[in-house]
Amino acid sequence: NAGFLKNRIQFEFDYYIKNTNNLLMDNPLPWYMGTNGQGAVASPTVNIGSLQNKGWGFTLNTTNIIKKDFKWESNLNISAFKTTIKSFYSDAAFVNRTSWWLDDWTQRSAVGQAPWLFRGYIEEGLFQSIEEINNSAVPVDNNGNRLPTEQLNGVWVGDVKFKDISGPNGVPDGFINTYDETYIGNPWPKLFGGFTNSFSYKGIELSILITSTLGNDIYNYLAKRNTNPNNINISRNLLIDAMNYARPATDAQGKVYLENPNTNVARISYGPNGNYTRPTNKWVEDGSFVRLKNISLAYSLPGNIISKQKIIKGVRVSIAAQNLFTITKYKGFDPEVGAYVGRDASSANQATGLDFGRYPLTPIYTINLSVNF
Repeated sequence: NAGFLKNRIQFEFDYYIKNTNNLLMDNPLPWYMGTNGQGAVASPTVNIGSLQNKGWGFTLNTTNIIKKDFKWESNLNISAFKTTIKSFYSDAAFVNRTSWWLDDWTQRSAVGQAPWLFRGYIEEGLFQSIEEINNSAVPVDNNGNRLPTEQLNGVWVGDVKFKDISGPNGVPDGFINTYDETYIGNPWPKLFGGFTNSFSYKGIELSILITSTLGNDIYNYLAKRNTNPNNINISRNLLIDAMNYARPATDAQGKVYLENPNTNVARISYGPNGNYTRPTNKWVEDGSFVRLKNISLAYSLPGNIISKQKIIKGVRVSIAAQNLFTITKYKGFDPEVGAYVGRDASSANQATGLDFGRYPLTPIYTINLSVNF
């Protein structure tokens, strides 16, 4: 803590390291041990591991102008933190949190990583030709065999092309399976910020608050669901992008091609490729934003006017607005998505950084009249 110029400039800086042991969580026992399904015995709650939080915070308070009738003060605060899983006491090298009702959306905590990172596949566009399918890695069936190149029960032109990341031996193997799942996003912001300016002139007071987060990812599950053209069969509302789904066609020579090769929306298909069921990086977006959180303007009647009578001791009128506008690249309704609180949510399984359509923050306008007797 320090102050200068008779405390017209004050700043505070904090840095901390916090180690937490004996974390309480459900032990991630496999399903074949009877831990899920109707009538199953739930996983026991155990001391599962330890983590470390490192962070810092900076606050700057300034009195920029101070005159007889005018005063301008500012407050700037910036903070950041980083959480790292240090150990698990069980044999598991990681803990998954899977929401089956969200197309098996999975977040993972692993030793050496931040908790609850997004897991999924990497999309590399859409297949443009049969030749490209035959020369690329494709998903496998239940027996581990490569899916056939066919329209109904296999992989076809207009299907999503997934990146072949790894295999049983740690190198790409020409198949798309669980070995190709990877980290696709981090829900934790790298930086938090707030900036307040307060102005006063005689009986007039103006306050402006701006808030911000930078560097966090959001999984736009709402866009994923509403860009799926298969849902048109059940009369769901869709985003306009869904109408640009891939349209395979065959030319006079029998060659299959896409009528709209520039689209990134897979063809209408319930096939085994998993076009609309796999969590992928396509729906991970930057959740950074800057928001005008609050602005208020107030006026208090001067004392020389109030003193002319003996009934009223003070009058103050104010108007305020919240959530006026937000600057963000996020395409959803609101980048402040919070944690999932819908179907089957619990303290042990609560998706973080996932936009399921939470009602967005709306502008709020208030007028206040205060009279003191």
